[in-house]
Amino acid sequence: MNKALIRSLCLLTLLVSVAVRIQTNLSREAMVSDFDVGAVVSDVIRKHGYALRDNPIKPPRVLSSVIYFQRPECDQPSLVLPYYISAETLPLLVRLTSPGFHYQFYYLDSSWSEESRVPMFLEWVKYAVLDVFGASQYVPVKKALVLAEAPDCHPAAQIDWRSVWQKDNKRKAATGTNASVAEPAGT
Repeated sequence: MNKALIRSLCLLTLLVSVAVRIQTNLSREAMVSDFDVGAVVSDVIRKHGYALRDNPIKPPRVLSSVIYFQRPECDQPSLVLPYYISAETLPLLVRLTSPGFHYQFYYLDSSWSEESRVPMFLEWVKYAVLDVFGASQYVPVKKALVLAEAPDCHPAAQIDWRSVWQKDNKRKAATGTNASVAEPAGT
């Protein structure tokens, strides 16, 4: 290989790692700021016409961040748990749900049927690098969502969770305005 090519690749790797470090600090600031993932998730649920339910677990417990909502076609409430992408959520979900519940994990513009921390981290890196250059439509915070639904629940309409991370929501939350959600693509 050519020395110039190797040096260029090393320099590119160094620049990307510095950009990711800068974005880590920025996302840490975004998490500390007024951006409330739970409030935005609640707005997304309300926008789809579902009734929110009270969480029986009160702060400061970890499970107090769970958002319960009722779909009309389901007997049991569905729940959404915002969590850090590096966290193990299955032990928490077992405490919240009955056997047979279906889990779907969401982060930015991807979803998984199993907890997939490495692909979520790679999604974060992708959008963190894009955000450094102003090319990301999402706020690359390290908070993901897991949706848990009862086995007998077959929702008629899917919720577009991508809007939770859209930059408009962060700006509206930071300014104190109502965190309304952008219209999902295709509607």
